[in-house]
Amino acid sequence: MSSQTTVAETPQAFVSRSIDHADQLRSRGEPEAAASELEKSLQVARATPYEIEFATRIRLGMTLADVYLALNRLEDAVTFLADETAFAEKISQIMQATGTLTQKRSAMSGYLQIRDRGTQIGLLGKPAPEINLKMWLVGEHVTLADLRGRVVLVEFWATWCKPCQEMFPKLTALYDQESKNDLEIIAITRHYMAYNGTLEARNQELDLMRATLNQHDVRFRVAVAEDEGLQRLYGANGLPTLVLVDRQGLVRYAGPGGEDPVFKSAWQELSDEGRLRNAKTLA
Repeated sequence: MSSQTTVAETPQAFVSRSIDHADQLRSRGEPEAAASELEKSLQVARATPYEIEFATRIRLGMTLADVYLALNRLEDAVTFLADETAFAEKISQIMQATGTLTQKRSAMSGYLQIRDRGTQIGLLGKPAPEINLKMWLVGEHVTLADLRGRVVLVEFWATWCKPCQEMFPKLTALYDQESKNDLEIIAITRHYMAYNGTLEARNQELDLMRATLNQHDVRFRVAVAEDEGLQRLYGANGLPTLVLVDRQGLVRYAGPGGEDPVFKSAWQELSDEGRLRNAKTLA
């Protein structure tokens, strides 16, 4: 399938079609070809920025960043997302000043999505931001420094997030199976419905959090953050967000987790490292 534009094809149509083609190339295991396809689209998008639908531009950014990661082009992904975040912020600011309510929400959502992906990718290979929270609903207070030498899976979640509810049984099964093999899980939420609310409202939301945890029989650590600061540091505005921290305290994965093949690959690498470590210890 050719990515050449036709005489009648608009920039929007070209970029949209090109992203679809890149997705096909990725599914066939051709990430280099997908990157080339998307980079051509990026040239068109940046040459005609106001002729491309904002949602399409965000999709282009998210897709190309993931392709760069698949090709181990981390620095390219970081630089590219920084530029795209700056553009998305500009569009969001324009919409906040002049757009309809729907346009404002859509623009802010797109901006946060690309900004957070940039934050997540920027964490890879670097020390994980410390977690030092006061309120723990399950388990005792702990920091990442306390857990050095173990693999830590951090999950950001909320009571109203349906995918988070679906994630809990999977995390519980993983914890039951792997806690003996150096795995710790820390699930972090915060007040959403009662943020800056009355003490009564906050206590009611805490009751809802506890009910959710009891419903899913959660046995790994769960903490409540005081505000959105930790989410911002981890690029975890979208929920759920999962972060894998290795035994040296470095971030090896940050993203949606679940069925993400990059998450599965990162987890497998950490599992293999653990088995090799244990084998050397026993030798």
